[in-house]
Amino acid sequence: MGVVKRVLPSLLLIVVATSGLAQNPAIDYLGYGWETGGFLPSDPGDVLFFTCSAGTLDPVFGVDLSTEEVTFYMYDLVSTGEIDTGGNNVLVNYTGGYLDIYRDAVQNADWGVYPPNAMSPDTFTDGTLMFRGAFTSLAVFVNPVGNGAFEGALDGVAGEILSEVCQDCAYTWGGTFLKGTGAQIPDGYDLQVDGLFELNGAVANEESTWSGVKSLYGN
Repeated sequence: MGVVKRVLPSLLLIVVATSGLAQNPAIDYLGYGWETGGFLPSDPGDVLFFTCSAGTLDPVFGVDLSTEEVTFYMYDLVSTGEIDTGGNNVLVNYTGGYLDIYRDAVQNADWGVYPPNAMSPDTFTDGTLMFRGAFTSLAVFVNPVGNGAFEGALDGVAGEILSEVCQDCAYTWGGTFLKGTGAQIPDGYDLQVDGLFELNGAVANEESTWSGVKSLYGN
């Protein structure tokens, strides 16, 4: 868990800004991502992964972070390749993929280096499954200095949240990342990520959320 503590100062302003986007029950997380082949470039067929740890969460989830950790594993998202949106900005869309959320009293999450490794993703996927979602979309926006934002929508397929918190919710996963200046990334990872997993109730996802995330970078 020591790595997350070291990245907190560099993410303080982004945490404040991103948290302001949440209007529904949410879990705030920090972590790291990597893509087969590296990022950037993101070539068609490259696969994106995140491993993350919760910093705060809404009481509706029923977890006390002083006694249990909440961890995330995002996996098997396949890049469709980069789209030049002008001004040296890049958009990457992904297909497929899943997000797993676990709670675990052992509190052993550890990123290590050069994932996948002996610790990551395994220490993020032990414990009790709170949620498994299948992505219906995921887009990553990268600005000219290598930082950016991401947002995805999911269908819930398994886990405690579906049976105990919200059976008919829509689920979103989004936030910001650092890749270039200001990032503190363990060896072998490509991105330092900070964002929200959010329950949106039984309503359609709003495309305006994506533009709101991008506005954090003035694009």
